[in-house]
Amino acid sequence: MTKKNANARINTGYVEKKAERRSLKINIFKTIFKIFIDIIIFIEIVLIALFFFPRIIGIKTYIVTSGSMEPLYPIGSLVYVKSVDASEIKIGDAITFYMDESTIVATHQVYEINEGKSEFRTQGINNKDENGEIIHDASPVKYSSLIGKPILCIKNLGYINKFITTPPGIYIIISFTIFFIIINLILEKKEEETYEKSRKKK
Repeated sequence: MTKKNANARINTGYVEKKAERRSLKINIFKTIFKIFIDIIIFIEIVLIALFFFPRIIGIKTYIVTSGSMEPLYPIGSLVYVKSVDASEIKIGDAITFYMDESTIVATHQVYEINEGKSEFRTQGINNKDENGEIIHDASPVKYSSLIGKPILCIKNLGYINKFITTPPGIYIIISFTIFFIIINLILEKKEEETYEKSRKKK
């Protein structure tokens, strides 16, 4: 074997090892990336289940924006409300309703029921005067303004719901989705190139 042939084989071996190392790095990165994507997909499925599935079965969701019902319903929580008939409401229940025949929604506790006038008297359990007494709401809630009864409250989930359903959260999610798709396409292309190179060498 000549020195020239020996050097050629050494160089070829070096190039092959370098290619193998590069391929290994790409595969490791791709594996990590896929695991990360799987986690993101899992989180998205959970969020879809929490935000959108309840609507399919008739459950409405509302974000708590005031502290009038703390600590029962903390600010930033997501409240799940089931539609119920007014006759099912009892004193002490929390109800979700339209305030003063407007589109503003509130969730307060019922402290009195007037069946004759078909209305509830409500209060925010955290709305207190200087003596620590609960302040009753000024206006009664008509039966027709009743939306339903809260059946579940998840703390801080309201913040997430608001972020991913309004700007700039929507734009950030779209940008990340596009970024992940591009990275995945690049990795797929690199893998194909590596495969083609290895096949040609054989």
